[in-house]
Amino acid sequence: MQESSIPEDQPEKENIISTKCRFLLWSCVLTPISIIIGTVVVIILIRYQSSFSSINIKYDTVTTSILRNILTTNSPYIPCNPLRFANYASYSTGNYPWSLSTGYLDADSFLDIVVVNRNDATIRIFYGPRNGRFQTQKTYPTTLGGTYVAIRDMNNDNKPDIILAYSLSNRIAILINNGNRNFNSPITYPVGFYPYWIVISDFNKNNLLDIVVVNDHESSVTILYDYYNLSFNYSATYIVGNDVVGVSVADFNNDSYPDFVTTDFSDNTISIYMNSKNGMFKNRKTYFTGIKPWGIATADLNNDNFIDIVNTNDDTGTLSVLFNDGYGNFNRRDTYYIGGDVRSVALADLNNDTFIDIIAANYDDAYIYIFLNKQNGIFQTYQRLTTEGYPLTVTTGDFNGDGKIDIAAVTYENTLNVFLNQC
Repeated sequence: MQESSIPEDQPEKENIISTKCRFLLWSCVLTPISIIIGTVVVIILIRYQSSFSSINIKYDTVTTSILRNILTTNSPYIPCNPLRFANYASYSTGNYPWSLSTGYLDADSFLDIVVVNRNDATIRIFYGPRNGRFQTQKTYPTTLGGTYVAIRDMNNDNKPDIILAYSLSNRIAILINNGNRNFNSPITYPVGFYPYWIVISDFNKNNLLDIVVVNDHESSVTILYDYYNLSFNYSATYIVGNDVVGVSVADFNNDSYPDFVTTDFSDNTISIYMNSKNGMFKNRKTYFTGIKPWGIATADLNNDNFIDIVNTNDDTGTLSVLFNDGYGNFNRRDTYYIGGDVRSVALADLNNDTFIDIIAANYDDAYIYIFLNKQNGIFQTYQRLTTEGYPLTVTTGDFNGDGKIDIAAVTYENTLNVFLNQC
């Protein structure tokens, strides 16, 4: 029988195949290890540089954000650097605009702005267009002495309504949205003495909205519970500091129930009430701020999943930043100096790096102040945007639908100034 013949080069081919298999095997093992080691080295270098050099803040911002998104998503992430805003566009308001709020009041997808005019018993709505130029305006009659405006869908009909504080008549008012840019006449509800600031939430989690109102001249907060069919089910009053001005709502202890914090103007404190998980509040806690705290806002400033607090101090021209320890305690406080009369603050991610920045209005000059977050809750030296003069209240929103956060402020010159983000 004839033996099968084996080509002379077969051992050599088998050796080559074996070598390729080993190479592929080691490649599969070493490649992920190399990627992990490289990522760890980059993160270590970033932390080292951010600890010892302020020059590298911009590099840290970009690199850390890109790494975070590579590890968690499949989409690229591009922070903005440097921050740029267009010069303001100016729009006439009524007499002495005191507060403003944003929402989608008509059927389109463009953000609208409502301004309450304190001295002429009106609100003015600036309906948002595609390009961020607010050419369509409409004025609605209210009551003299309106100080604060909020926007929320109170009756759950998918049309946001307007809520006002009437300081001179000790009432709040709700204007129900009928669609087609028409609103019902204001329906009023009694609260405490000189209501100044209002926030809407659902404190008892029953899917009916509640309104928290600060009563400036009686050092209290009134909560109106369970709005339904044009009325509230019940109310409660809580004592806070003297000459209370501002209020913000947030879940400070991560129990899924909203809490609230106020600025106590004459006591130089903030007051915090924790929700008892039934919509009621007890055990007021106070923390010192600067002198004469006024405006207030809440957000997670250092991305630790705990809500922090920022308030303005009118008499010292400063911002107080109070950090949450994770249990609803605020024993760490940082201070940032601006000067003048700082009365309003807003919080938003202006440069798209996933960290919240601070925007403040100085009623004593003609500037909006921006503090960019260094990604750890510490903020860079401020940048300024020039306004028409004496900005009182500031807010943020994407007014031209380009995915960037813009800024709006009302001024003593009876104007609304809108700054479009060009970052």
